[in-house]
Amino acid sequence: MIDGALPGPLFQRARRAIARLGRTGLRESYFTTFWLPRDSAPAHAVEEAVLWLAMVAAPRRWSGAEWWVGRAYTTDLPIGFHFDEDVKGRGALRHPLRSSVLFFNSVRGGHLAVTDQRPGSGEATRLATVKPRANRYAVFDGDLLHGVLDARGRTPVRRLAGPKGRLRVTLVVNFWNRRPTDVSVWSESRRFRKLAP
Repeated sequence: MIDGALPGPLFQRARRAIARLGRTGLRESYFTTFWLPRDSAPAHAVEEAVLWLAMVAAPRRWSGAEWWVGRAYTTDLPIGFHFDEDVKGRGALRHPLRSSVLFFNSVRGGHLAVTDQRPGSGEATRLATVKPRANRYAVFDGDLLHGVLDARGRTPVRRLAGPKGRLRVTLVVNFWNRRPTDVSVWSESRRFRKLAP
């Protein structure tokens, strides 16, 4: 875990870019991913942040980063515990070399929870959590079971009753040795165009 992972001005530019999205694509934000090749120029502040984070966390042999903006209320999380993988790939299961999450804000609950469970191994024996704080960056092996705890600090099962609370905003970056199947480069996509000024 790294606090103050991005330089302040870059963190603020990336946060403003994400804020321009408003509520656009909120429910599918965890499922709308983009590819940024290792040696490419960033198209906007969020991709600039991805490349900065690569200097901090990327393994030696990486070809690019799959990234997405995770936005969800901790009372209604859209995804449970999971392994990051090449979802549309065929053949042998592929995982990123490294997974990571940059937090843009503090929220009630919403801790990142990372276990020691890997595909094909027994059940998890350890769980580490990372509390959301602005500009806090968590990095972990790309084949570990992980998820987000709800507003009560529990594994999400269903939507929690009561007010929504604050929106949890993150930048998720997976570093790969080879591009995942059917993941578009942002500049070739029609999604989240407001990220660029």
